[in-house]
Amino acid sequence: MQLRMKGYLRAVSIALISLFLISAAAGCAKTGDQAPATKGEKVLRLGAVKDFKEAIEGKNLIFERFVGVDREGNPVPQLAESWDVSKDGKIYTFHLRKGVKFHNGTVLDASTAKFAFQWIANQAPFGRYIEKVETPDDNTLKVYFKEYYAPFLLDLASGWTSPVICPEAVEPVGSVDGKLTNFIGTGPFKLANYEKDKQAVLVRNDDYWGDKPKVDKVIWKTIPDPHAQIVALKAGEIDMIGITEHHSSIPYVEVPGLRKTGIKVEATSYGRYQVLEFNCQKEPFKDKRVRLALNLAIDREKMVKELFGGLTEPAYTITAPWFKYGPSNVKHKYGYDPEKAKQLLAEAGWKDTDGDGILDKNGKPFVFELLIPAGEANADAVAVFVQSELKKIGVQMKLLTLESGAAWDRSKKGEYDMFVHHSFCLPSIPGGIGIGQKYHSKSKSWPAAYHTQELDRLIEKAWSTPDEGERKKICDEIWEILHQQAPCIPLYDIVKVVAYRDNVSGFKPAPTMFDMELQYIEVK
Repeated sequence: MQLRMKGYLRAVSIALISLFLISAAAGCAKTGDQAPATKGEKVLRLGAVKDFKEAIEGKNLIFERFVGVDREGNPVPQLAESWDVSKDGKIYTFHLRKGVKFHNGTVLDASTAKFAFQWIANQAPFGRYIEKVETPDDNTLKVYFKEYYAPFLLDLASGWTSPVICPEAVEPVGSVDGKLTNFIGTGPFKLANYEKDKQAVLVRNDDYWGDKPKVDKVIWKTIPDPHAQIVALKAGEIDMIGITEHHSSIPYVEVPGLRKTGIKVEATSYGRYQVLEFNCQKEPFKDKRVRLALNLAIDREKMVKELFGGLTEPAYTITAPWFKYGPSNVKHKYGYDPEKAKQLLAEAGWKDTDGDGILDKNGKPFVFELLIPAGEANADAVAVFVQSELKKIGVQMKLLTLESGAAWDRSKKGEYDMFVHHSFCLPSIPGGIGIGQKYHSKSKSWPAAYHTQELDRLIEKAWSTPDEGERKKICDEIWEILHQQAPCIPLYDIVKVVAYRDNVSGFKPAPTMFDMELQYIEVK
């Protein structure tokens, strides 16, 4: 198996790289279209899978939040330099950082902060809990809750839902219901030029309130193919790859080769696990025994060793157990037991009645489809490995790769059998056990996930409980239920791999995998 898998990976890599080299002339011509650097200007060139405005990492270079988080998930000041919380936890008083300006010159004061907060509240999970917002003075924002809501500061730290914007950033201008159309933030970089699906040029914000960037300009070059990114990096056409994605866009199998060429490679764990999501709302995966059987059929240690050379670790829980409210005390962990897997499938009525090697039930063979979003660097190799493991127990898995947006559209409608995804991590509530998240029935994005009234009750109870010890006990109960029900197949820890040339220095991993902190990077 090892030789076959490695041969497959080499074949894929060679084919893709060859294809890229054939079109190198056209590619180089396009690269020449980017904004030229002024003599003496320090420019950092990034290779990115996604378009700048479509990537959360791009937004987080432009926009900031009222609150950030450290690597342990503790809230830290950002545009709010401090805050006070009432004894009952229902009133938050934010003291705004003074001297902050948006990129268009608008001052961040209580008035603009109130607008930004109300816009955020219209889309963030905490919005329905807000009673009112007041501005006692020019630098203070006071938020009143109808009831206690524990993850408020975590929600506020999310770049997905909580970017601090000015009235001119939305259309209609000044509408708290407006659509974000203009990238006008307070961050360390300003958007100077943007060409959809091609590139974005960012310039240093010399009025930035914090540590100012050491480079003058950042060029975000959209290169969807990870192998093409590697070729461009080795050729010196770009300086850095892997930093612009919150999944690993660099195939792990390429890491040893990159290091041999003198490229610097850094791998950081954020506790975000690669998982295969079952459609728990339709057969055959409505049956818990089937879901558990497939979990037991995969040798995760072998997978990590053969595919990734031990770069990362296998996952046996739905999300990282070291998170504050993660599954640290769960009793039901997923191991490797193919015989038990076969037994569970037989109990569920799946048997090979016609001797063709594929299990069947009521005349229907056990054949299903795995939906893979394009751009997941390691997904294809992992899918082939899982496909081989499931074949051993009589289950046939077909593979379907779609453009990322199309795949996500299908997942949000529940139009899949199994879907390549990843567990939630900071600044979201890790694992998808927040209100409105994956395992809560009011989740708009996960209609096919595992949902029950009991889970809803426990999730809502956990995040309305002020006592942290009691909240942890409730979360432990939630995790125990989920691990018994096996709503997904956790596979491995998605370490974020960043690769850069020797002209780049000062890189350090950001507290979350959605941020970059480019202001500390220098380019020779």
